[in-house]
Amino acid sequence: MGEISVKPKRVIYIFDKIIEIGREAAIVMVIFLMIGISARVFLRYTLDVPINWVVDISTIFQVYLTFMAAAWLLREEGHVSIDIILSYLRPRYRYFLQIINSILCAIICIIVLVYGAIETWSSWKSKLYLGMPMEPPKWSLFIIIPIGSILLLIQFLRRMKSNLEKFKSSKKS
Repeated sequence: MGEISVKPKRVIYIFDKIIEIGREAAIVMVIFLMIGISARVFLRYTLDVPINWVVDISTIFQVYLTFMAAAWLLREEGHVSIDIILSYLRPRYRYFLQIINSILCAIICIIVLVYGAIETWSSWKSKLYLGMPMEPPKWSLFIIIPIGSILLLIQFLRRMKSNLEKFKSSKKS
């Protein structure tokens, strides 16, 4: 039987493409939210024609865009951070604190992943629906939580590895 070889650079490339697709999808959702909510307000107050489904879609999109863009944002180091203390530290200590931070955040991602998967599975098995006019199944809202959490977990592990390499090389210099 032939062996399947997995090239690490190919896996990293595919992972990066996945999180970039998540970013693009989040951008589309934000644009929809802007246009949809503006149209809803305009139509309601000018023509007295409510388009209530926009609220349901907006609620779902807010959860989705958060989890779809988080891993990309972390890769770009775009998360908000209080770096007043870090700015006074030597690079070696900064890398060490980033390693600790990445480990703690990865643990939190695992917890959210597990509970998100349990809740998604439970709501799918129970055939539960969201209390919205459109009545979408609950699992369709929850499914993005474990998916986004696993992407974020992988990105935190990548960040930890990168900072570990920087930490080790800073020891030599």
